[in-house]
Amino acid sequence: MTDFPALSFEDRRLDSLRRRIGWLCQTLRVALVAYCLWMLVTIAMFWSDEALIVSRFASLKVDVEGLSAAQRLAAFGLSFVIWSLLVAACYAGWRLFSGYLEGRIFTPDAAGWLRSLALTGLIAALVDIAARPIMSLILTAHKGAGAHMVAVYFRPEDLSTVMLLATLLALAHIQKTAADIADENAQIV
Repeated sequence: MTDFPALSFEDRRLDSLRRRIGWLCQTLRVALVAYCLWMLVTIAMFWSDEALIVSRFASLKVDVEGLSAAQRLAAFGLSFVIWSLLVAACYAGWRLFSGYLEGRIFTPDAAGWLRSLALTGLIAALVDIAARPIMSLILTAHKGAGAHMVAVYFRPEDLSTVMLLATLLALAHIQKTAADIADENAQIV
C-alpha cells in the first residue's frame, strides 16, 4: 500500500493536455493583460501630448491646432470607452484560455467565452470606427462656425480586424454546435 493516490485516466489526460497547450495558453493570458496595459498607457500618453495630437490629425487633414485641455479630456474619455470594450474582450480571452488549461476545450463553456471574445472585440472595432467622426468633432469644436471637421476614414486593418473577429464568431458557433452534438451523443450512450 502506498501513501500516494493513483492518478486517474482523466488526470493523466489533463496533464498531457497541459504539457501540449499550457505554454500557449499562459503566454496568451499574459499577452492579453500586457496588451490592455500597453493600450491604456499609449492612449494616456497620446492624449496628454498636444503636439503629437496636432501632427497626427494633420496627417489626416484635420486641423485641431489650439484645442483645449477639456477637448483632449473628452477625446481621452471616448478612447477610454473603446479601451474598456477591449478590456472586456481580453477578459473573455483570459477566461477562454483558463478554461482550456482546466481541460474545457470543446465545451459549451469554451464556445461561450470564444463567442464573448469575438462579439466584444467586434463591438470594440465597430465603435472605434464609428467614433472617429465624433472624435474629429470633439477636436474641432473650438474652431469657428463652418470649420468643424467630420473626418470619416477607414484604415486597411479595420476590414481585416472585422473579418478576423467575424471568423472567430463563426468558429464559436461551430464549436458550440459540435459541443451540443457531443453532449447529445454522450447521453445516448
